[in-house]
Amino acid sequence: MRDFTASAGRLRSLSLGAKLLYSAFALASVIGLLVSWRLYGAMVQDAGAAAYYAGAPVAAPPPAPTQPPAAAEGPALDLGPELDLPGTPEAPRVLVEQISERKLLEVTHFHLFSVPVYVLILAHLWLLARLPSWLHTAGVAAAVVTSGLHIAAPWLLRSAPGAAALMPISGVAMLLSLGAMAVVSTVDMWLPRRSRRGEAAPADEAQAQ
Repeated sequence: MRDFTASAGRLRSLSLGAKLLYSAFALASVIGLLVSWRLYGAMVQDAGAAAYYAGAPVAAPPPAPTQPPAAAEGPALDLGPELDLPGTPEAPRVLVEQISERKLLEVTHFHLFSVPVYVLILAHLWLLARLPSWLHTAGVAAAVVTSGLHIAAPWLLRSAPGAAALMPISGVAMLLSLGAMAVVSTVDMWLPRRSRRGEAAPADEAQAQ
């Protein structure tokens, strides 16, 4: 814990192996966030979060207007009795079924054990970056609040379908906060370490320290 009470910028003094390890984790974190957002879109589809989490009815699209055929010029021809043909069938729409309570419990159970560890590791890297202390605090607070709100959002939507916007908003906020932590920490990690006088410290000196 002494690393977090010392001056900021300890990431730059890590060994090459540690930098490669943490950079790979940060890259996997960003990819995981993007895949999670894509998975959310595949689950709710066009129906939205209210239909998927709260079972809200999905409004059917209005039928396409049909135009009568244009009258042909010239003398009218006797074509026989007019046939009542069926209209063009609409493309079938994929129905979005409401997630069951048991399935939602399984998803929440998994997220409660994985997301906090995910936030914990990224927040540790964030706190070791050379940043102002107020930015350290703001970043950690944003990551904790947005991730907690995103985990709780499906349960809030089950009782309040009108708050469907909470799901994508909390998801985007979590993606931005955790993504910024991963990217900024990785960039700061590979910057040259600064000595007390402000010039870049030699590589062998940085490794020795």
